Amino acid sequence: MAKQQRTQQVVRNQQGQQGHMVQEVFDDNLLPDAAEIEKLYAIDPHILEWLKQSADKEQAFRHKAFDTKTDLVRSNEKGTRRVNTMGLVFSFILTLAAMGFSSWLIYCDHEVLGSIFGGVIIAGIIGAFLSKVIVTKQNNHNN
Repeated sequence: MAKQQRTQQVVRNQQGQQGHMVQEVFDDNLLPDAAEIEKLYAIDPHILEWLKQSADKEQAFRHKAFDTKTDLVRSNEKGTRRVNTMGLVFSFILTLAAMGFSSWLIYCDHEVLGSIFGGVIIAGIIGAFLSKVIVTKQNNHNN
């Protein structure tokens, strides 16, 4: 029962350049306007009940569709948060294990190898965090 109206026209600005203007009107009313209801009532006196029932069904459907969309977004965000948390936990565990291995190498008289391994791990951690910050800043500048 939604009414749509679309108008298009070619416009010129003060410099003589041509443009195209589109204007759309979308009336998302569940019931027709009063004049249409009067005409329909003249044809069938029971049309008002049918229109009310149809409007109620349409509104219930829209509410259910909105609730479904909200549930989908909520579960998606929950999954994203869970993946991010698990990534942080596992990266922390792997970093601790790598630093422990580096310490063990240094303890076993492999100072150079242990130091290089530990330095690479620290540089990797810093690089990962900086890449996240740089990507976030670039996304903020684009918006």
